[in-house]
Amino acid sequence: MKVGQLSIGYITVIVLMVLHLLPVWGFKYFPTQDGASHIYNSYVVKEYHNHENYRLREVYELNATIFPNWTSHALLLVLLYVFPPLVCEKIVLTLCIGLLPLSLFYFLNSIAKRNIVFGLLGFIFAYNYLLHMGFYNFVLSMSLFFFTMGYWWKVKDKLGLTNIIVIYLLSLVTYLTHYHSYALLIMSLTFFPLFLSAYDVLHRVWGNQETSQPFMHRLKEGVRRHKPTLTFIGSLTPAYFILFSYYFYLTNNHGGNSNHKGFEWVMDYFFGMKSLVSFHDDQVLIGRVLLVFFAIVLVLTVINRIWQWYQFRASEAWKETGERLWTRAVTQMDGFLIMSVVITAMFFIVPWSGYSGGWINDRFHLYIFLILIPFFAVNLHRYTNYAVAGLIIALSLWHLGYHVHTYRLLNRDIANALSLEGMDEKHTILMSEPGEWGGFSDSLGFEPKYVEPFGHLECLLAVHKGIAYLDNYEADTDHFPLQYKEEDRDQKFPADYAIIWRTEYGDVSGLEEEYDLIDSNDYNRLYRRKRASPDPEIWGGGTVVSFDMQPEEGRTTPGHIPVYVDTTYTDGKYGWLTVSAREESQNKLAVAQPYTDSILGQEDAVFRVALPNGTYEVTCYFSTNIVDEADRAEPLEINLIANGEKQIQRLRVPVGNETIDGRYNITITDEHLTQVIYTHKKSRYQRWVWSGFTIQSNSALPRQN
Repeated sequence: MKVGQLSIGYITVIVLMVLHLLPVWGFKYFPTQDGASHIYNSYVVKEYHNHENYRLREVYELNATIFPNWTSHALLLVLLYVFPPLVCEKIVLTLCIGLLPLSLFYFLNSIAKRNIVFGLLGFIFAYNYLLHMGFYNFVLSMSLFFFTMGYWWKVKDKLGLTNIIVIYLLSLVTYLTHYHSYALLIMSLTFFPLFLSAYDVLHRVWGNQETSQPFMHRLKEGVRRHKPTLTFIGSLTPAYFILFSYYFYLTNNHGGNSNHKGFEWVMDYFFGMKSLVSFHDDQVLIGRVLLVFFAIVLVLTVINRIWQWYQFRASEAWKETGERLWTRAVTQMDGFLIMSVVITAMFFIVPWSGYSGGWINDRFHLYIFLILIPFFAVNLHRYTNYAVAGLIIALSLWHLGYHVHTYRLLNRDIANALSLEGMDEKHTILMSEPGEWGGFSDSLGFEPKYVEPFGHLECLLAVHKGIAYLDNYEADTDHFPLQYKEEDRDQKFPADYAIIWRTEYGDVSGLEEEYDLIDSNDYNRLYRRKRASPDPEIWGGGTVVSFDMQPEEGRTTPGHIPVYVDTTYTDGKYGWLTVSAREESQNKLAVAQPYTDSILGQEDAVFRVALPNGTYEVTCYFSTNIVDEADRAEPLEINLIANGEKQIQRLRVPVGNETIDGRYNITITDEHLTQVIYTHKKSRYQRWVWSGFTIQSNSALPRQN
């Protein structure tokens, strides 16, 4: 019979798992607010080391520190090497949704097998508000929390070095996934061992009315038995250090900006079960039914506890055994009730945002109910348990069905909003207005209330093209893998493309003076910056154009165009595209022009020349430009990419008065010659140098299109 019951249970879980993962894989787009942004930023991190992605490297810098928000980005980063972006996101979503019920089953199986049926609640809580916000790290951290707590409970009575190592590994992964879950985990790993030890000591000291052993002996014996608990708490010292180190970092760098929503909002959120509501208040009904379910089970648990106490007292067995009545009123499972009450208090007290983070109440709200489940002890008839399982399954399918209907409609809108064509040029800059759009959904017939499914869709259009996005909210914070290099990026990096959402159409008059409309749909328009044709005057009527890179006071080589460190690119002409620091230098040794002076740099630099389409031969000139004896020992290396092709690689520049050239042929198809010069910083070569270059047209005359 048990085998049959287990089979039914396993089959039920498998079927529910498949059903709850179908929306992820059945629809092209899974509507979230930040999901597209996570895909884009993981793509940027993946491509950042490629020097041809000069726009990404110029606009962003890597935040290569260990902070508690890395896991989902690391997963996406690795997956992007194998799968398309949307498939990568679906794999992460599968983990977010699938692991929560599995972790809850593991948690309950380790602590209170009688409550294993309540693990089905994981399917309801998997489709939560924060998942649709795109907070993948937090959702993953919830599963890690329950896996870790379940593992600790399973091995708590026989903790060995291996067990502690496993707990530490799980805790560290939780930390790297999300700080709030890590804080709750360390708090739980501290509270529960102390609570269970205190309960055991209390039970041994006051659990029986009559005992032959003196009180102090029993107390000392009880304390002695729990030295391993204190040892375990002591072993958590590094975990406490990590916890408080990051807390003090947040308070020192982001303190004083907290935002409390107010008591009315918190009460409405709590009793509306808003942590399960994503798009419309219609979902509140599901949450309230679930809240009533929790309330009924909680009341039944209390009644069951009272009834057991009453039966024990009425049987007078306590008189024979000497067991005190309170032992039937208080159990080890009460620790989960206490923890749930503590988290509830935190939910009401903490600010909604602060310390560089937000949605703090929302995160605690999810834990309130899941951490309470082991406390439940209904002890109803087997068929009543089936009814409980049926009710949970019905609620989960109702909850899932609502989302499936919403996804189906939103997929139409998302596909429409992403139908823009014409943003084909690589290594460009994109802006959007507004930076995060949360407007009306034509298919739904209303504006999504809590989640903005259109919020960062533009990011999907920038993936795989080396496009730097100026409205990337993640790069404005310190808890994501990327950060902006420049605060005034809008002024330093004028956008090549602009996506304007329909609510902003009335403010595009100034934009249209500089941009051309190239595509539109029901939700937005795509504009491209107007372009000037290549200026024929730079050729001087010939077939050769030469550039001399030099200081402001330097002497320009005859027949060359001077280029300074601040010669910014002008459309249709020439100049530096990047704003990274560059140096000027003059050689004190006897060398011929144009090698006499140069421009040097450590960061990648990009120089663009507007050219008519055609075939050209380019010759680049390099010299060490020794200023004094101290410079003699510095080696220099040249790496140069032209229009995405590596033309010069690991060219060592001789030290002294020697010079060296680099030559390549190239076919221009987009009226631009874009040269990226750089050095491999991991090697001994820390700087590049460039004295100038010449472009020779292979045609009789440069052709204008």
